[in-house]
Amino acid sequence: MIKKLVDLLEQKMALIVSVPSNSLPLIQAAVEGGADAIKIHFNVEHRASGMTFGKPEQYAGLAEEIARIFPGPIGCVPGDSSEKVTKETIDRLVGYGFDFVSLYAHHAPAWICTERRISTMVAVSGDYTEREAASFRTLPIDVLEASIVPGTEYGTPLTVRDLLAYRGLVEASGKPVVVPSQRRITVDDLEALQLTGMRGVMIGAIVTGTEASSIYETTKHFRRAMDALNGNG
Repeated sequence: MIKKLVDLLEQKMALIVSVPSNSLPLIQAAVEGGADAIKIHFNVEHRASGMTFGKPEQYAGLAEEIARIFPGPIGCVPGDSSEKVTKETIDRLVGYGFDFVSLYAHHAPAWICTERRISTMVAVSGDYTEREAASFRTLPIDVLEASIVPGTEYGTPLTVRDLLAYRGLVEASGKPVVVPSQRRITVDDLEALQLTGMRGVMIGAIVTGTEASSIYETTKHFRRAMDALNGNG
């Protein structure tokens, strides 16, 4: 299969938008703002947005609707526990046309490593050891998500210590690393983030807000800044 997200991250520093609710107007705002990839959620209670998301079948047809307005990678969080992420769930997501799944390593059932039909973006939290991060080199996981900021620090400014941690994950894992906006990342942080070697920034509710207008404006602002860094400005 063609793995759109992996191909994207190999080409440039990418802008992924994690939409705060499974609403087509919000998704369209991210698309019109210039998102390279879109991520939505199922089967989770999302800390940053305060939203609760139902099962994939409750949103049947949404991926098809997104695909009509957006040709890029479409992904999702399939659940917030290994019990919720079942073979049936992945079968549905593949059938719906999703390109990738995004989930914490401790929420990911072991068999997801050998699932070839969909890309895997696996997250580590701040309590993972350097040795565990290095072990990602040995597993067929496509992308590492650096979700290392404690929940109590969500929304605070990005620091040099964060950059050191992201660089450590890039070097240890050997995988394309995506940095989510657990910190209140700004466009002024992007060049410093690029120096860490990470391949993508994923902005969500902490940065974009939860309204279509703010999602559009923030995404557009990041798009322009990232294009400049990628040499397209």
